[in-house]
Amino acid sequence: MSIPTPSDFQSTQAPLAGAPIANLLNSLGEATAASSGAAVTLPDPDSKCENHLAMVRLGIASALFYALRSKHPATAAHSLRVALSISTWAERLRLPSDQRDRLEVAALLHDVGKIGIPDMILRKPGKLSVNEQLTMDLVPKVSCEILSGCTADAELLTMVRYANHWYQCRRHDEGPNGDELPLGSRMLAIVGAFDAMTTDQIYRPAMSRDRAVGELCSGSGTQFDPELVHDFCRMLEAHAGIYQNQVLERWLGQLAQERQDGRWIAGGRMLQSQGDPIANQSSNDYLVELFTSVTAGVVFLNAQGEIVAWNDAISKLTSISADAVVGTRWSAEDIGLFDESNRLLNDANCPLCDCLRTGNRHYPTILILSPQGQRIPVRLQVSPVMNEFAEIQGAVAIFNDLSRQVVLEERLIDLHNKATKDSLTGVENRGQFDQSLKTLVDLSAQGGPTFSLVICDVDHFKQVNDVHGHQAGDEALVKFADLLRKNARSHDLVCRYGGEEFCLLAPGTDNATATKRAEAIRAAVAAAPIKALGGKSVTASFGVTEYQAGDSAETILARADRALLRAKDSGRNRVIQLGSGRLDKSTDPIPARKRWASWLPWSVDTEQSIREVRLVSPGPTDLTIEKFRGFVADHNAEVVAVGEQQVTVRLAVSYHEGGRRTADHNVQCEMQLSFTEQTLNGADDNKPRIGQNTLMHVKIRLIRNRDRRSKAGRICTNRIIASLRSYLMATLAT
Repeated sequence: MSIPTPSDFQSTQAPLAGAPIANLLNSLGEATAASSGAAVTLPDPDSKCENHLAMVRLGIASALFYALRSKHPATAAHSLRVALSISTWAERLRLPSDQRDRLEVAALLHDVGKIGIPDMILRKPGKLSVNEQLTMDLVPKVSCEILSGCTADAELLTMVRYANHWYQCRRHDEGPNGDELPLGSRMLAIVGAFDAMTTDQIYRPAMSRDRAVGELCSGSGTQFDPELVHDFCRMLEAHAGIYQNQVLERWLGQLAQERQDGRWIAGGRMLQSQGDPIANQSSNDYLVELFTSVTAGVVFLNAQGEIVAWNDAISKLTSISADAVVGTRWSAEDIGLFDESNRLLNDANCPLCDCLRTGNRHYPTILILSPQGQRIPVRLQVSPVMNEFAEIQGAVAIFNDLSRQVVLEERLIDLHNKATKDSLTGVENRGQFDQSLKTLVDLSAQGGPTFSLVICDVDHFKQVNDVHGHQAGDEALVKFADLLRKNARSHDLVCRYGGEEFCLLAPGTDNATATKRAEAIRAAVAAAPIKALGGKSVTASFGVTEYQAGDSAETILARADRALLRAKDSGRNRVIQLGSGRLDKSTDPIPARKRWASWLPWSVDTEQSIREVRLVSPGPTDLTIEKFRGFVADHNAEVVAVGEQQVTVRLAVSYHEGGRRTADHNVQCEMQLSFTEQTLNGADDNKPRIGQNTLMHVKIRLIRNRDRRSKAGRICTNRIIASLRSYLMATLAT
């Protein structure tokens, strides 16, 4: 069968792909009001694609997937997510059914070669050595060798063999390059990289979806096929709910064996199998509740030194999620533990390692490296877990934070105590939420920790009232608020925003972590019976976002609300995440000394004075304009003029300095953007083009004279540029 080229499927891309810039800009004014979630019609991964994938006949290969799951659950989960996503993508590209089946099987089994990788490498928590990395590089080859024992499908084997191959590899002796690579391999490379970037790893937290899209666009033409990258990104823009955990859960049920020796764990849950320290408990629900709700960090190790449980409190202390460490070997060096003399602990002097070796208990005071780079004093309690024969089965470690530097949390706790409550549900009210949101925005803007906002809404609540009565509706709201409280941390703020809509403010939490928490709440709501509804349950939709540069309380609230509307438009009972999150300064590609080099001189005594900056956004113009649509909606901007390649919008930016009425703090701005698509070519004419960027010339004019004469003008224009860069994933042009 011939493999289609990118040009063969261009007609199936989103309607905006390849459209003239003028048409794209004209659509801004028409669609701004509906930009909160008008979705392009795409295959629903909850129905057609899921059912189609369920019909794929793995045959004996299903045993290989079970073996991979037993060997390394995280890799099996990754493979399953990749298979679900690539199934939707294959449907979008209208690939032939046999090729789609082959691609789905390849996605499920492309990492099966990890069965042959030693556990000491596969579960190593830290950076791999050169020799260990060379061993990991053998995974595609080993995967093909294993699969060749149960299939003679040469196309499938070739697809798996080059699943991790770069689109333009410098080493020409290592296989095909460019469009010579199988289409399936190029698709697997993109989807696999996106899933890896949006999943927690011990060496870094998960990226936001928008940040991962930017990374894919940056790697187009070198690591990834540029045409396929742009099509995949368009699919994500049009169908934000492509990854849904409820779909994964149903798939796990379909693929699960009737009899299992253990449970395939999810992050934050405790591993249950023979030999683990918390196995065989008849009242495990009580232990789980205690484990998740205590404010002290708790870690469980098995006899081999592998982490089998990691609660939310220790995740907060270390900024390492349970998903990233459960199943890996304990390493004090990688976690960042120091003794009182500031010496980094290792396996030789780590209390946990000694406890596993000797069974001794330890109660030292140590230092732990915080997410902000500070060393926090912690009282550590380490105890062995013994069986009936006095054999060491594992160890339990409890970390108690001794510092008093958690100022943000203390302020929020104080606000909790002083706030008035919603009379029906007992959670905080709208006024408390507004005050807390402004406090968090101000602290984050001044360099404090980031935070996330979750907005959630009970689905079809009017039908609940109409069919079952308002008392049943009230009970549903009380139950929903109770589940929100139970899944929130002690320093989170839960409030009733209005009607059936609730908000969760989570300080110190990024986009990916807040999304996982929202997904856990969504699952709990869907599974909770309500007496007044005859034992049935309700469902809820969630919008998640994180503070990002240039945000105000109004923009972050608008972005979260836009995500919520997308969740509802996508079918409800799901979680949608929007926003790039806040860039860590260490990852900002623009050196500090050049950061404002592109500003033109500023004049305060002429009406036509403007500020200008040139930006570069990765990816084609239609993707950039689609992201700009979100900027326009969240800033409540008005499109006042559209040209062939430029657009002019008018917006107001709030500036608060005290002593004046809030209404007088709105700085009125007019912003003009010119878009130019830049094609990036290879080193010579014989090489294909390697990607596209969008160049933007931005001009900002302050409308009122008094704003030009005050410092508020410069502050607000800086904020606009920072926000625009966050939305468009843009850097300053050199």
